[in-house]
Amino acid sequence: MKKITKIIIVAVCMVIAFTLFENSVSAAAAKPWSKTADGKFVNGNGEIIEGATMKGIDVSKWNGNINWEKVAATDVDYAIIRCGYGDNYTYQDDAYWEKNVKGCEENNIPYGVYIYSYATTVSQAKSEFNHVMRLIQGHMLNFPIYLDVEDATQKKLSKAALAKIINTFIQLIHNQGYEVGIYANLDWWTNYIDASIASNQTWFKWVAQYNNIGTTYQGVYQMWQCTSTGKVNGINGDVDLNFWFDKVRTRQYNAKCIQLTTPPVIPASEVTAPGRASIQSLKKYKKKVKIKIKKVSGAKGYQIQYSKKRSFKGKKNVYTTARTKTIKKLKSKKTYYFRVKAYKLNSNKKVYSKKWSKVKKVKVK
Repeated sequence: MKKITKIIIVAVCMVIAFTLFENSVSAAAAKPWSKTADGKFVNGNGEIIEGATMKGIDVSKWNGNINWEKVAATDVDYAIIRCGYGDNYTYQDDAYWEKNVKGCEENNIPYGVYIYSYATTVSQAKSEFNHVMRLIQGHMLNFPIYLDVEDATQKKLSKAALAKIINTFIQLIHNQGYEVGIYANLDWWTNYIDASIASNQTWFKWVAQYNNIGTTYQGVYQMWQCTSTGKVNGINGDVDLNFWFDKVRTRQYNAKCIQLTTPPVIPASEVTAPGRASIQSLKKYKKKVKIKIKKVSGAKGYQIQYSKKRSFKGKKNVYTTARTKTIKKLKSKKTYYFRVKAYKLNSNKKVYSKKWSKVKKVKVK
């Protein structure tokens, strides 16, 4: 019995050793950034990339005219295509966007989209959203829409300001039902992008860190950009290589798959300040004054400010949606100074006239 046990143990060890040897030989035999004979991907050192399910490229006009038929014959599984950069102007569309989309669609290559962001304001983030939406009309995406955040102008923003820009873009895309994500390098993910965005699992994360072994990013991510000097048949020169760490996707997968449980957030339109208000009349009574304000077009209400000092030191404020208001509990025989502003509403925020009305005074009875 002991002899049989020893034989079994030796046999099991030999099987394990052979399997490990076979895998190491298979990995070593594979070219860097390629696929092994058993369908696994290897890094720049020829070692297995744990969890990688697909190999991809990201391309723009800088990659020139691509032979997508040749690309489809390689081990490249998908592409992320730049649609353009910055605000929603046709001259900022990527010159090869349509060619690259057509190449992927005709050769059954799953693809997603990215836009290079220059946004430093919420208004520009909205424009970049519109830029993407204009170009993807009529196309079925298989990977998320990514916002490429890396420009030097954005590096000068506070984390809060950058977060507001990113959140504006990704929420607008999300509200259209599309998967959406953020692209940035390790430095940006670590030092410039707020943790509230990095930790939000609603969005997809694409991390760039060029080395042979893998990203050291500690958060959750679905894609790693490993090099900018990849070589792929059908593309002249260098190309960015990426690895996907989620479920395998095909051209049949529709990235417009988000089921919204709440109505889409409609961004508030820009509200301009109302015109300058003016006091139509002041009527004095015993310990009170009745003020009448001239109508201001588009105004939702008025701010009345009054004081016993012309400098408005010690001023008091009264808010009203009516154009006539009686101010009570004033002191008899005292002179009071009045001025008004109109306001509009931007959601729940008041947008006031840029200037106060001319000051008027009255002596209370």
